[in-house]
Amino acid sequence: MEQYEELFEQGISVVNIPLNLSVKELERMLNKQLDTVLYEDNDINDGDNMMMKAEKKEDISLRLDSSSVAYRVPLDIWVRYNTGVGKVEGTGAIAISLKTGYSIQSDWKLKTNTEFTEYEWLEKPRLKMGLVSLPVGFVADMLIDNFKSTITENIDQQISENLGLDSLIADGWKKMHEPLEVSEDYHAWLMMNPQKISMTPIKSNDDDLQATVLIESKPTISFGEKPKDPELHPLPPFAYAQSGGEEFMIRIGTEISYDEAERIVKETVQGERFDYGNRYVVVDDIELYGQGNKLVVNTKISGTYSGDIFMTGRPEFNARSNSIDIKDLKYTVDTRNFLLRSAGWLLRSKFKNMIQSNLDFLLQTNLKEIEDQIKKQLDNYELTENFVLNGDLSGINIANAYLAPEGMRVDVALKGNVKVRMTHLETKD
Repeated sequence: MEQYEELFEQGISVVNIPLNLSVKELERMLNKQLDTVLYEDNDINDGDNMMMKAEKKEDISLRLDSSSVAYRVPLDIWVRYNTGVGKVEGTGAIAISLKTGYSIQSDWKLKTNTEFTEYEWLEKPRLKMGLVSLPVGFVADMLIDNFKSTITENIDQQISENLGLDSLIADGWKKMHEPLEVSEDYHAWLMMNPQKISMTPIKSNDDDLQATVLIESKPTISFGEKPKDPELHPLPPFAYAQSGGEEFMIRIGTEISYDEAERIVKETVQGERFDYGNRYVVVDDIELYGQGNKLVVNTKISGTYSGDIFMTGRPEFNARSNSIDIKDLKYTVDTRNFLLRSAGWLLRSKFKNMIQSNLDFLLQTNLKEIEDQIKKQLDNYELTENFVLNGDLSGINIANAYLAPEGMRVDVALKGNVKVRMTHLETKD
């Protein structure tokens, strides 16, 4: 009776992809985009009685904490103010501090909110007209009121456009649906079949913002022509994961279908005649299927004895020959008892050994080559603009052969680590 054990159902593979967002790259991006004049008001009659220009004095510096990015923006300022009895003007230098809080929306968009926190005079401006002198606090308040909305909106816009987490995740999710050729010689294609994606909470140190993206998948390998791109599943909504790391484990399976195995065996044994003294049998057909963890070999014969001969054997992966071999082939109890009564000479012959010698099935791909090809794919793989994935395989573990409803299968567990790093950010116009 045909029967399979459910314990061999393929499990979920988990890929942990650490993300590192460099503070230095953020600084470089902001300093490139927020260059020289950051704010200018040339109309003294627009209601505030003030003209003002603020230029970047030094590079913007960044500092991280667990939930925000803090900025220090040094500025040279020029101010002209209409006091009502005359105009005064002067120059000075001020450092303003801002803080950007961030959160992730359900659509994976990185939402930021930049706010002004404080200022520090580096050089207080002197604004005098005759006996009239304006306090620097008044100038600072006017400056901040006019300037803070402009720079905070600019920072939020730059982060949104250049650090698009939603684009990175969406592009990565799409690429995981595409077939990846892992062996040109064997025409082997890896399909990741992603099922779920999540991310750990963002953490920070002095140099980086860090998080880990976890992708759950059910990888498979197919052979021959490049498979058609499967239907793209919608990107799951953002969800936090409780744990992550740099290691991944990918479980892939390669198999020989029962139809293919039967074809291979029939090429060598179908029609073969086996003589034992003045008695003989001819192999008419072979049928293969599973029963628990054993392969059933039903050999249909005719001749001195006609009927079905049932044998069972244990599939085993042979790493040296890259094949599935059938070990310990034995007659079933019912077949043996029947032959003892009607055709005992078959039990004494080498008929069983002849069948077993033809039950070695070469896998369609070399698992060592899969390992080498995946290593190449993990070298400087561009996920999307500004983000590159690098990784390595630390080991390849091969499970023994087992029987699935579709055929004889070998599971392979690939272990390694990957990291996603940020390349030089190119600001967008």
